[in-house]
Amino acid sequence: MHPLPSQLAMLRLEAQNPGSAALRIEAAWRTSGRVDEHALVRAAASTLDETEVSGLGMVHDGDGAARLVPAERAAIDVRAFDTESEYRAWRELPAPMPDDAALVGIAVARVGADHVFVVRAHHAVLDGYGLELLARRVVERYPREVAGIPLPRAPLGSLAEVAAQVAPPRPPDLAFWSGATDGVGQPGREIAFTARSAPPAERPLLHRESIRIPGLHERAPWPSEAVGTVGAYTARYLGTTDARIGVVSALRRTPAQRSTPVQWMAVVPLRLEVLPDSTPAGLGGRVTRWLAAAGDRVAAGERPEELLTALPAAWRTGRLYGPVVNVLPYVRHEGWTVDVGAWGPVEDCLFNIWPGPGDEVVVEGAFHPDLYTPEQAQGHVEALTTLLTMSLAAPFHPFATIPKKPIAADRIAVPGGWISPAELQGALAGAGFTSDETELLTTEPVTVVLRGVAPHRLLAARAVLPPGVRLRVR
Repeated sequence: MHPLPSQLAMLRLEAQNPGSAALRIEAAWRTSGRVDEHALVRAAASTLDETEVSGLGMVHDGDGAARLVPAERAAIDVRAFDTESEYRAWRELPAPMPDDAALVGIAVARVGADHVFVVRAHHAVLDGYGLELLARRVVERYPREVAGIPLPRAPLGSLAEVAAQVAPPRPPDLAFWSGATDGVGQPGREIAFTARSAPPAERPLLHRESIRIPGLHERAPWPSEAVGTVGAYTARYLGTTDARIGVVSALRRTPAQRSTPVQWMAVVPLRLEVLPDSTPAGLGGRVTRWLAAAGDRVAAGERPEELLTALPAAWRTGRLYGPVVNVLPYVRHEGWTVDVGAWGPVEDCLFNIWPGPGDEVVVEGAFHPDLYTPEQAQGHVEALTTLLTMSLAAPFHPFATIPKKPIAADRIAVPGGWISPAELQGALAGAGFTSDETELLTTEPVTVVLRGVAPHRLLAARAVLPPGVRLRVR
């Protein structure tokens, strides 16, 4: 199988971070109803048997590249846990994926009186929508297995058909994407909660809240309104009228793409103008229209992530957007609840929003531990959840006011946002640099000068400096 463009992006990340837990994704479906465990195991095994990607593994070549190879399908992992804490500890410590091993697996577990099946995969093979396709087939097969009349095995989609529908890659049309990227990287144009991003975190800080909004799941526009609300929160928190966020989009348009478990997604940059009278419904409509137009571009061979190298301002600052939002409205099955337990690579922060049982909505944030404290992570999720509660219940009313981010009195504009000299010097001190070794030049371009510092320590300095700050050695 020749990798799809989205798979190639994940394989590049794997080659740069071999074995990284940040590139594994999973979700767990749980029920408290009576379960025939043997039937559930058979349903899971049959699902893997009819899924082509379950026969894919990965090898790391001597030249530092990673590629997909054929692999034997993984056996269903059957487990039992007496306590919730034992189950959670197992979820948090997934087994390593050795070379040549299958990259997709399903575990069936008893947790006290409940039963869970967990779908796990490497992100180069499946995205979140692909996990749901496997779960949907397990849930569909299970009652037939219980009744002793299993469904005939049939291929779950077609990788060959999906690959045949992929357009040849072409450079992104900068004129089109300027609708989302104009102004990125300009001095004082702050688009993220933090001054810098960081390499993907193995274990992001997680905080989860849940809310109840009667009748929400019957309203088709709610996912776009939720994305718009994340945009409104971002703009109001930063004190701007522009929100620049990334939206995880499944990009599936054809029947083959919608029925085939595979990695076929992108994080689409989005710019929203958030005015005092903006409403969730209004911003939600803009989200829908932009993602449809961006989907046309992706279907024609353009990939949004290529903008990072195509736009000088983006590769200088390392950013196209601030927070990322991923709404999963399709992960609902009667009698089962879903727990999204992994996030893929997190370089700054990401919000996952998905439906729970009844009228429940789950909001979970993943934050890079080098950029946020647990208190900051909790504060963002709680504030966003409060805004979502009001916005999704009254989508035609203007967004509520939220507190702005504290502004440092000594802040200075740099490409991609602002920096505080005091905070910057504190970060350098935290990285082990003394006041005698550092000098901060605040005239344009803002530069940190290192004196008498060994070359191997430059990476430690660069790691705590925003991309818009230059580094010089004397």
